[in-house]
Parts: sequence; C-alpha cells; structure tokens
Amino acid sequence: MLLVNSPDQAIENIYSYQTEIRESPALADRMRLVRAWYAIRSDDGTWLFGPSKFIGYTKNTADAYLLEADSRDGRDTEHVLQEWSAPADRTAEIDEALQEFLESHGHSAPNVSVRIRVFEESARERPVDASIDPDLRKRIHSDAAICSGRPLIRGTRIRVCDILGMLANGVSASEILADYPYLTEVDLRAALAFGAAATERRVIIAS
Repeated sequence: MLLVNSPDQAIENIYSYQTEIRESPALADRMRLVRAWYAIRSDDGTWLFGPSKFIGYTKNTADAYLLEADSRDGRDTEHVLQEWSAPADRTAEIDEALQEFLESHGHSAPNVSVRIRVFEESARERPVDASIDPDLRKRIHSDAAICSGRPLIRGTRIRVCDILGMLANGVSASEILADYPYLTEVDLRAALAFGAAATERRVIIAS
C-alpha cells in the first residue's frame, strides 16, 4: 500500500478507523499494541483517534491492516504524519478521551508510553462556504459511524458519490428521484455543488 500524501487522506482514515474497529474484532484487539495515536476533534467536540500504522496508508481497511501490520514500519508513517501534526497538549481531557475510547473496545487505560499527536487545524480542510450555497451545503452530512464518514445526503444513507456516479452514467434526475423518493431536487443540486467544490480542494464535513 502507498503512504498517504495529504492530511485529508490521513483524516479520512481516522474516520474510517472508527467504523473498521466496530466491524473487525481482530482489528479492535490490536488497539492494545498501539503506541502512536493521532487525533482530530470532530465538529461536535468529540475526539477521534487512529493509530499511525493504520491512518498512514491510503484507503486503509481492517483486512489490509491485519494482513500487513507486522511488516509495516511505524517510522515510515510517523515521518509523513508528523509533518501535519503536533504533540497533543496532554490535558486531562484528551487523555480521558483516549482512555474512554480504549475502554469502549475492552481495553484498559493507555500505557504511559503512548504518544498522541493532533492534526494541526490548518491542515484540516473545512467546507467551502464561499463556493457552496448555504441552503445546499446544509443538505450534506458526514458521520463517522455511517459509510466511514463519507459525505451523505442528510437523513439518508445515499452518498454524494452515489448521486454523482448515477448522473455521470446517464441516469436522469427524474429517474433518480423516482428510484429514491426520499431524495429531492435540492439534494441532487447539493451533491453537484459539493462535487464541484471538491474538484477545487478536498473537503471533509464532520457534523
């Protein structure tokens, strides 16, 4: 697998990791071995964590990680990830958040040697307010527990990329709305606006 080449790729992997550890007991079991954690704070204030050797590779999955975990060199991922992150201010808040995260998956408090680094705020792409009309942008939602945090139409499990893919393959808007009656024309416009903005710079919405 290839190392990530942008902070957005690493952050996307942190969101993906939240889903993968729920679906893979073997991956969750390896949390006890992690010594280098990376963290971001979601827009609702929740701390989300991912291990260096998981988030440091592109499009990572539980299966890929478990297959290669013992052969991966954390020095490689650390070299890349440290460029976009800084050591966490080890306040009670972030330490307690990591402890709760580990305990929720059956592990004890983190080892004293555990390191936590936080992605710099400047490295985290935010929604492109200027390029997406607010009435359209509010139709897009991302939740780490749904589709690995990929952008969705709010209140559904229909991803923005699903809509863009259908339109790209010649499916008309009226056909999409007939097949998915819980979608609206505004939802389709929101997906198109989000896709257009994403060609300018990669964005992640967490809400």
